[in-house]
Amino acid sequence: MAIQCIVVDDEPLSIQVITEFIRKTPELELLQSFSNPLQALAFLKQEPQVGLIFLDIQMPELTGIEFMQIRQGAADIIIVSAYDEYALDGFQYDATDYLLKPVSFERFAKAVQKVLQKNTQKEAAPTAALHNEFIFIRTDKRIVRVNLGDILYLEALRNYVAIQTRTQKILTLQNLRSFEEILSPQRFVRVHKSFIVAIDKIDSVERQRIFTGPHTVPIGDTYVKQFYEAIRMG
Repeated sequence: MAIQCIVVDDEPLSIQVITEFIRKTPELELLQSFSNPLQALAFLKQEPQVGLIFLDIQMPELTGIEFMQIRQGAADIIIVSAYDEYALDGFQYDATDYLLKPVSFERFAKAVQKVLQKNTQKEAAPTAALHNEFIFIRTDKRIVRVNLGDILYLEALRNYVAIQTRTQKILTLQNLRSFEEILSPQRFVRVHKSFIVAIDKIDSVERQRIFTGPHTVPIGDTYVKQFYEAIRMG
């Protein structure tokens, strides 16, 4: 089944180019394009099946970064921008790729392949993690079993997630949100836009820092309340 997608960009030419690229890509289905990001946000509330958003950064009503902060749903995002200085911010909000205008079809196709690969790995990820004591993680060359009881924390690293155990760090090409959806909130809590921590592996907390084994994990300002509620529940 094709991934349903939308384009959000205030430049008509850019919308035209990306729309034509989507039409050339059988794995994608364009639902609608928007020059106004506020209208796109309203559309996403009504159409939760959207799986991919092609998103501009510099827009008058709302920036692409602000759009990512307040959007609903779990759609993948490919940023399409004329400015490269926002790349780090984009990846911090789990953007799958960052395309610089003018975009070639070859570069567009590579970004789409990343999304397809992520979706394949999501389908392979065991939702049974809610009940079982382990998950299987696809690394670069093999599939690795990870016991949930061994995990100290998970960290988002651009397009990867690093799973830190007491003995090793395992990299997998997924986003942090996909793990947040399958890991039990009784055992794991998101404490930062880039970190999920195992509650029972927390040794101590000082100010907005968590100490777990030899590692230190920051607590983001917007996650403080959520964190303290979680450890009280735990």
